[in-house]
Amino acid sequence: MWYLCGLGSNIRPETNLAIAIDRLLADYGSLWLSPVISTFPEGIDTERSFLNALVIVFSPQSPQHLKSSFNHLEETLGRDRSDPLSSRKDRTIDIDILEHSDNGFFSGEQIGERYYRNLFNDRFDASFLSTITVRGHSLGKTPTTIYRNLCASDEIVVQQGQQLNNHGVKSTLAGQ
Repeated sequence: MWYLCGLGSNIRPETNLAIAIDRLLADYGSLWLSPVISTFPEGIDTERSFLNALVIVFSPQSPQHLKSSFNHLEETLGRDRSDPLSSRKDRTIDIDILEHSDNGFFSGEQIGERYYRNLFNDRFDASFLSTITVRGHSLGKTPTTIYRNLCASDEIVVQQGQQLNNHGVKSTLAGQ
């Protein structure tokens, strides 16, 4: 199953977003990353800006099991999910499943947050683009496909420049 996911962080966002992407890459082998944008908080009691991005991963897990895995990653990075007000507080990382697909194509119709819809449709203000560094690679200015080089155990391969809404993701992710 293919999953379109939203990532967000407003506590050390450059660091925590990069760590989350690196962990997702380690867990799922390859991913597609949208540009990374800075956004103003919506529905949360804070003045801190967020960094947000979309990622697509392939996983045989059900949506419920994948969300549980994402919650565990959030907790590992310091999010207190036991706090009943955690959804209204600053966060190290937030990972949401926005849509899933059997064939790697997404409509974007289920995306509720405006900033994620804008990323999906490639309609965002370029002045809000941000950069993060994952394993020495500067990411965030363009859509990027990232996958592990299985011949070199800790090396990643980065291909930048493919828009999500212009193709199916399945053809761009190695090994899928």
